[in-house]
Amino acid sequence: MPRKKSILLIDPAPAASYMITMILKLNNFDVMPYSDPELAFSDFQKGVYDLILVDLEMKGINGFELYKRMRQIDDKVSVCFMTVLREKHLNEFKSSFPTFPSTRLVEKPVGAEDLLEILRLNLVDGE
Repeated sequence: MPRKKSILLIDPAPAASYMITMILKLNNFDVMPYSDPELAFSDFQKGVYDLILVDLEMKGINGFELYKRMRQIDDKVSVCFMTVLREKHLNEFKSSFPTFPSTRLVEKPVGAEDLLEILRLNLVDGE
């Protein structure tokens, strides 16, 4: 039996974080939710997570910068960024990560089916 995929969720909004955590757990993902990006970074370890699901709008550090710091620790981990203002961040996303597909930029609020489809597109079985 394949192991569960492990998701690091970083979202400062408690309601959104809870909803996403429940969707992931109900669909057989291991999820570690954080509301504080600095705490998430201090706990981050190489090889633990298959994907980072991170909000762009956070106090102190935005999701792009946090991911860049995490990639210095683990250059294999995948990412999806979340935002309520997808169009606002689309150009920054494309300039910061020109080779990433736009499926890595998720508009919030996101429904369960859309979230699971996004994860399916960004997680490869067996990786």
